[in-house]
Amino acid sequence: MTILGRLGLTETVNYKPAAGEAVEIVACVDRAGIIAVQEGRAPECQVCVLNDADEGIDAANMDVGADGIDLPDRVGGTAVARGIQRIVSQDADFLTLAVM
Repeated sequence: MTILGRLGLTETVNYKPAAGEAVEIVACVDRAGIIAVQEGRAPECQVCVLNDADEGIDAANMDVGADGIDLPDRVGGTAVARGIQRIVSQDADFLTLAVM
């Protein structure tokens, strides 16, 4: 994601696998806004990361629903813990995740 980083389109987030140590990774974050959920409203983001065990998140070992990502509501804000809700898309290079 170095080209995206040079364009200022990435930020560092904290990936927290349910089993294992938290690790900082580079991600493209799309803060979609507020969505309706069962008992109210919550912020939703889509996070695009490398599908890679060393530099991103390995899709084969990810535990959707148990793993999490810490990121701020807005760029420059304080990071908050969020859960990975689902995989929006994936290929050999990238994962796009719905995070709330």
